[in-house]
Amino acid sequence: MRSRVLVVSNFFPPRTVGGAEIVAFRQALALTSRGHEVTVLAGDLPTSDAPAGTFSFERYMGLPVYRLALRSLDADENFFWPAAARRMTAILAADQIETVHFHNIMGLGANLIPVAKEFGARCVVTLHDHWGFCLRQTRLRPDGSLCNQFDECAKCLPAIQPPGGTALPIRLRRDYVSWCLSHADWLISPSAYLATAYAEAGFAPERILVISNGIDLETIEVSTGQRDSDGPVKFLCSAYLGEHKGIPVLLDAIRRLAADPSITAPWEVTIAGEGHLRSVIESALKSEAVSQHLRFIGRVPRSELMSHMRETDVAVLASIWPENEPVTMLEAIASGAAQIATRTGGNLELVDEGKSGLLVAPGDARALADAMKQYIQDRTLAARHGAYNHARHKRFDEATSIDRIEQVYAAQQRPVAANPESQPVVICGTGWPALEVGALTSHLHEHLGDGLMPRLVWREWADATVWREAALLWLWDRHAEEWLVNTALRRGVPVLAAANPWAEGLARHYGGVILYHTYLEAFAAMRTLLAMPALRQGFAGRALAGAEAATALVPSTAFSLKSEAGS
Repeated sequence: MRSRVLVVSNFFPPRTVGGAEIVAFRQALALTSRGHEVTVLAGDLPTSDAPAGTFSFERYMGLPVYRLALRSLDADENFFWPAAARRMTAILAADQIETVHFHNIMGLGANLIPVAKEFGARCVVTLHDHWGFCLRQTRLRPDGSLCNQFDECAKCLPAIQPPGGTALPIRLRRDYVSWCLSHADWLISPSAYLATAYAEAGFAPERILVISNGIDLETIEVSTGQRDSDGPVKFLCSAYLGEHKGIPVLLDAIRRLAADPSITAPWEVTIAGEGHLRSVIESALKSEAVSQHLRFIGRVPRSELMSHMRETDVAVLASIWPENEPVTMLEAIASGAAQIATRTGGNLELVDEGKSGLLVAPGDARALADAMKQYIQDRTLAARHGAYNHARHKRFDEATSIDRIEQVYAAQQRPVAANPESQPVVICGTGWPALEVGALTSHLHEHLGDGLMPRLVWREWADATVWREAALLWLWDRHAEEWLVNTALRRGVPVLAAANPWAEGLARHYGGVILYHTYLEAFAAMRTLLAMPALRQGFAGRALAGAEAATALVPSTAFSLKSEAGS
């Protein structure tokens, strides 16, 4: 069944190309070749000629591409952008889009997912990293340690500062992104590792499909024999030049090898890519011992990179974060090169240890140097491992992946979540939070427990879909904004309010309002209300009654949603 598809990616070739952008581009081309009508919405870096918010159109490699200059990639702003949603809605309507396939969308905004679903499109999201529950996207703490507690985001960033306000607890951002992602019909995880990570983070496992991205075998020439046996053993690292990719670890391993007197065979390491550690690599090249073995080629066209891969004996990936399905390891398989990777994440699904390559501990430069040394001292090892990859490379054919994606597009209905009541939506409002609110929300999972984990959403992000799913409005201070209370009551959403004369009057005469005097009292009331759906429904009925009395007292702003008029 042919479909009209919108592919959404925060970046798209030829600009800022990484693994996720390559996958989005390759899949768009493949779907087009199969008769689907594919349009692309992509973010772009702003320039002096095209500042943030600039919307443009072009054709790239035959694909119609709309580009929107991003306003920010910072965690404060990259997850919610109403203007991007409006641009996308215009494309959905103009091109009569049936399926929206999202890739990495931080920068454009997670809010695009529920907006596309509200439009009536089928929504599919390919997960390329941990952005659905990790603001750093890597699961790495600032100190480089791996995070295994998905509710402790405040350890990385206590608060965000969205435009026009002061600090909000980071939990609200995490919960809103998760809420948006939960509206996708299907989540495609290229690795079993990432599928498990998202399930552990609270996403419905029945909606997560493991489908490899695959690799474009038709454009990669496979070397069927041993590389140049008379030249140096060639290693290739193609990666973003950042700490999470293990660039400092690789440089340390190179220094260790260069200083090892037992190594007499020639060898060289080529690093390809761009990133903020470029200057560190350039500084390493100034060392005479290292410069004899290190080549740095920067970012090069993929065709040129594949030429290097065909001549490479061993592809190296020194990442310290749990990768999903790294493209460079797929490229090594496709080209018949041996592999060295860290023993973490999806790497374990691409490297058959001892058969296709070697695995080492993340962050261990000594272990990495020892693995590289094995290939230097035994020229036949890379040939054997490369031959193993050549023998299995057809298993990773991109065409098979596209077959499965087409089956996902054709699915008529998404599966029902096993327990939709376990993550009720709580809209948070009124004034900016006190320090106690930030501290308590950061430990909400410890206070509520019993499998009940509400999603806290700031009022400015709450559109009609959020309000339809809301179980409660929680007012943080005693200065209640009457329009916001009335908005909740008219929608049958109970209000948890700090005691004040106005709220006390509503609670006493009409109902639908639960009062608290301390924040611990608020948590206790929230726990009771959310854990008992029948009780919540009773308060919802009284909320509608209370709205009749409150309507006459509020301004017209109570009848519109700020989230739908944002910039």
